[in-house]
Amino acid sequence: MLKAFFLLLMTSYIYANTIVDIYLDSGIGAVEKYIQTQLESKSYWADRLKEKDVSLGYYEKLDTLLVANKKTKKLEVFNNADTKLTHVTTYDVIVGKNGDKKEEGDLKTPLGVYEITKRFTPSDQFYGPLAYVLSYPNTKDKVEGKNGYGIWIHGSPLDGSERDPMSKGCIVMDNDTINLLDTNIKSDSAITLVGEDEIQKTTTEEISIILANLYRWKNVWEVNNLTEYLAFYSDDFKRYNGMGKKAFSKMKQYVFANDSDKTIKLENINISPYPNEENKKIFKIAFYEYYNAKRHKYQGNKELYVLLENDKFSILVEK
Repeated sequence: MLKAFFLLLMTSYIYANTIVDIYLDSGIGAVEKYIQTQLESKSYWADRLKEKDVSLGYYEKLDTLLVANKKTKKLEVFNNADTKLTHVTTYDVIVGKNGDKKEEGDLKTPLGVYEITKRFTPSDQFYGPLAYVLSYPNTKDKVEGKNGYGIWIHGSPLDGSERDPMSKGCIVMDNDTINLLDTNIKSDSAITLVGEDEIQKTTTEEISIILANLYRWKNVWEVNNLTEYLAFYSDDFKRYNGMGKKAFSKMKQYVFANDSDKTIKLENINISPYPNEENKKIFKIAFYEYYNAKRHKYQGNKELYVLLENDKFSILVEK
């Protein structure tokens, strides 16, 4: 990300001069510090995003976005290229009962953000010729105690028999439609937003705040500023394993003391508005993380579920 940012700055004569002057005066370390400061700036991100439509989120690494509206029983398909979403088509669907899914057997289609984890041909003809598995329950669902399983996007009975006008929690399409859907998406790089009604749109300002906060969170973590780092976490924070804020803070105090010299990089950032019954400004942030310290090394996918309030995000759940 820093490399891409550096190249972007170098395309501007003014910024290029600034970078060169900083380098000549103070060296490459000062240049990196300047870039980090820009990445923490809401105004930088607002300028970068001003020509982009981020009303359904910001996606650096995604091919397909699906948006399901339970009230209108519609599924919209968007293709993504260079963080630009393009509407492809809209399909009629069948969904479950109103409200967010809480437990197995409540017959509700969950509200939230879900990846397609598998594309397969069902063995039972009732589910049609094709199905996609959604990642319910996700990390946020699990720490909130929600349960159940088997939430799919799938087809209709192959024998043509009538089915109920309401699903048991899945998103159901007729078979011609699901076959069309299969030609319009890349299921191995797809996210589904499921809302009770129209998804609450986000804005350039909100996405700019989130990105600036994300890089500030990363940078204070990298330099072992424990107080500011923990301030990003809600008092109601839960880690993926159920650990609360108090225990998490103690663990991080130990880690910061023993991994004082570390490097952290973030790539492939996706930010999705997270539909919820309270209509709070909740977002899911997913990215690929590189963590390199003396005692511990990690690289892999990471998730943050954050609440946006007063120009700052507060981390509710982390995986």
